[in-house]
Amino acid sequence: MEQPPATIRIGKENFAVGLFWQPAPTAVLAAREARIVAAKAELAADLFCVRKRGVPQFGLGQRKVGHKVGMRAIAPALASAIPESTWVGVFPTDRGWLYVMVRKGAVMPDGDVLFKTEQEARQRLRGELSIGDWDVIFAPPHWQMEQSRADDLADLIPAQSDARLRSVARNPLAPVLTLCGLAAAGFGVWMIVFPPASDVPSVPNVPVAPPPPPLPWHAQPTVGSLISACERAIEKTRTLPGFEIETASCGPTGATANYRRRWGSVAWLPKNSVVTSPDRVSLAVPLSDPLVRRTGEEEPPTIEALRRQVWGAAQTYLLDSELNEQARPSSSLLPSRTVPEAAASAFRVVFLSVGGRLPPSALSAVLGRIPAFVAEEVTWQSAGWRVKGKAYVR
Repeated sequence: MEQPPATIRIGKENFAVGLFWQPAPTAVLAAREARIVAAKAELAADLFCVRKRGVPQFGLGQRKVGHKVGMRAIAPALASAIPESTWVGVFPTDRGWLYVMVRKGAVMPDGDVLFKTEQEARQRLRGELSIGDWDVIFAPPHWQMEQSRADDLADLIPAQSDARLRSVARNPLAPVLTLCGLAAAGFGVWMIVFPPASDVPSVPNVPVAPPPPPLPWHAQPTVGSLISACERAIEKTRTLPGFEIETASCGPTGATANYRRRWGSVAWLPKNSVVTSPDRVSLAVPLSDPLVRRTGEEEPPTIEALRRQVWGAAQTYLLDSELNEQARPSSSLLPSRTVPEAAASAFRVVFLSVGGRLPPSALSAVLGRIPAFVAEEVTWQSAGWRVKGKAYVR
């Protein structure tokens, strides 16, 4: 399959486009986290860059789409150069239409895209404008969008060098040297603990405490990656002659579209469809976008902080929300309780559901700010989009 263009040329310099962006605690730790995330096979990332100016972030790239070591990434360059912290824009380039979305100084995971056609870029920008709350909007002058700026892309690029692509693979001799060092250190410790003496005192067998159980949200998909992957999967639902789509639901394992018969026949349906009644049919849709797993290094909020955050966002963006707190389990752990259940018992679980007529990217921006929230299901119906999941609170 033909890869989309992933580089543009501005003046005499080539820039990388279409990187996958994630936040980092600091610019120093960004390189380590970038290599950890890039190691996931589904991402197929062999290049990364670290943003040192502005909000600490790292971006993942691929050589197969034209990215090269030493190439600057365009999105963080614009994010650092434009003084406004929250903006969105489309810029014409030599290879397509560059779309960049920045919120609170950070490049969004799906905010670095190069569209081949003007229509795709314009449709994406209009979808984000429905959210509102933008400090500035960039658009080509012939689009005639109100309160938008039409700055030339070359005038916005800073001269300072930042966020240059590096190889994910380390020096091939580094693992060998590390192994040799560990072996030498291990031999030294062995000689200290077990010296070559005739009378070695016996060491009592002291039981070792088991490691703490993993946090319940550890290794779960991030809210942004699941919502984005589900949006793409639901958008790819096919048309069935004589049937109309009623609802679509999606989770980490894939999406399912549900159809209602209007005038068609079940004999026309594809073989992979599931006919549940003479007038109802469902069709499975796999996820094509990779899911990014969270590290678990998050501090759960209090129930009061969660209520304020969710209800405040619902009132601001005209969303409907439901918070149902799960009954706290008994403090005594039964012997048959599994490790994940034991970890979850240390927190209170709140079943959270938020939906409305905002696009999925807006719901992702709202729910992605909730610490220790695990999105489990993304649904669509005529009333709009809805995200359901579990929020862990202290």
